[in-house]
Amino acid sequence: MNTTPTAAPTTTVASRLPSVGWPVLIGVLLLRTVLLFAANLAMLPLFGSYDRTLMWPYVTLVLVDVISIVVIAMLLRRRGQTLADLISFRLRDTGWALLVTVILIVGFFVATFIGNLVAYLGPPPTPSWEGFSPPLWYALWTVLVAPITIALAEELLYRGWAQPELTARTNKVLAIGIMAFFFALQHAAFTPLDLQAQVARFVAMFLSGILFGVLYLWRKRLWPLIFAHWFLDVIGLGLPVLFAALA
Repeated sequence: MNTTPTAAPTTTVASRLPSVGWPVLIGVLLLRTVLLFAANLAMLPLFGSYDRTLMWPYVTLVLVDVISIVVIAMLLRRRGQTLADLISFRLRDTGWALLVTVILIVGFFVATFIGNLVAYLGPPPTPSWEGFSPPLWYALWTVLVAPITIALAEELLYRGWAQPELTARTNKVLAIGIMAFFFALQHAAFTPLDLQAQVARFVAMFLSGILFGVLYLWRKRLWPLIFAHWFLDVIGLGLPVLFAALA
C-alpha cells in the first residue's frame, strides 16, 4: 500500500503536458496586444491623435488587465490550478521580492539603454509632454490601481501560465524567448507609431522579458516578480503622471 501523501499543487515551472493547442496558446499570447491597440483606437476620437491617446491609457488598461486575469483563471482550471496557486504568498518571499526588485531595476535600465542604442545609436529624443496636465484622480489611479492590475495580469499571463505551457512544448530556453517576444510585442501599444521608438521599446522589453523569465525559472515563485513589477510600474509609470498632475 502506498502511504506517500499526495503533493499539493505547486507554482514551479516544471514541464507538464500542454493544456491547450498551439492556436489557443498563440491567441492568448496576442490577447493583450490586440485589446490594447483596440482600446487606443477607441479613444482616438476623444483625443484627436494617436500619440495623445498614449498619455491616457490607464483606465482602459485596467479593463484589459481584468479581462486577462479572468481568461488566465479559466485556462489554469484546465491544468488543475487556480490563481491562488500561482500568487500564494510565503514569508520568505519578502526577501526575494526585494532582491528581485533590485535586479529588475538594474536590468530594466540596462535593457532600455541597449534598446535606445540599437534604435537611436544614443539617447532617445526628449518626448513632448506639452499641454499634458492630467487631473488628480487620473494620476492617483495610475499610482494606486493600474500598477497592481498590470503586475498581476502580465505576470499571471506571461510567466505564470504561458512560460510553463511553452516549456512543455519546446524547452526552457526557447520558452523564455517566445514568451519575451510576445511580452515585448504588447508594449508596441504603449509606443508612438514611429519605427525608431518601436524598435527601442521592443528591444528593451524583449530583454526585460527574458530577465523576468529567467528569474521565474530560478525562483519558481511568481509573487516576488509581481511585487517587483508593481514597484517598477509605480516609479516608471504612476509617479511621472502624478508629478505632471501636481505641476
